[in-house]
Amino acid sequence: MVASSRFAAQINYTLMVSKKLLTLSAILMLISFNVAGQDSTKINGKQIYKYGIGGGAGFATGYGLSFRYLPKKFGGQVNFAPFKNKETERYSIGLTALYMLIESKVSNLYLYQANHYYYNSQLSYIYDPNKVGEPEQTRTTEGYFNNGLGFGIEIVIAKRIGLNLMAGYAFYDNFKQLNVTVESALYYKF
Repeated sequence: MVASSRFAAQINYTLMVSKKLLTLSAILMLISFNVAGQDSTKINGKQIYKYGIGGGAGFATGYGLSFRYLPKKFGGQVNFAPFKNKETERYSIGLTALYMLIESKVSNLYLYQANHYYYNSQLSYIYDPNKVGEPEQTRTTEGYFNNGLGFGIEIVIAKRIGLNLMAGYAFYDNFKQLNVTVESALYYKF
């Protein structure tokens, strides 16, 4: 009786995972067809790439893998870096709004407004030399929000590769501090 209920539970779990994988696959296929259909456009004979994928890092934009969408003058960028193991859980999530000011063949100038949420939870071990046995475990958790505003320049390294350097001012640690900020990103554009 116990074996048959375990077998039924295993079948239910397998079906649930299969449904989730099928749904995820369908969503990814739809996105890839949509992106492939809108790979790029030509405006006045100039090739314009709307999408960028790469990596970014900054105090106000966040850090990690990055996706950028800039169809015309207004656009956006998302940075995301998750990390988790037995002792640490860390997330950096950045969402940035972009406004293109000047475009040319070798560089682009834009304004940006960035938002970054950082979360870190870490298990620490405290060893007491006077006690025998296992160390004491404590968990420290921090989370804060940074918000920045500034100028950015994209240097076109190759036809589809751009290096972005950004600088401005940012509010740090939940609007407790105001200071300069720097950001960077490297994108493959399509």
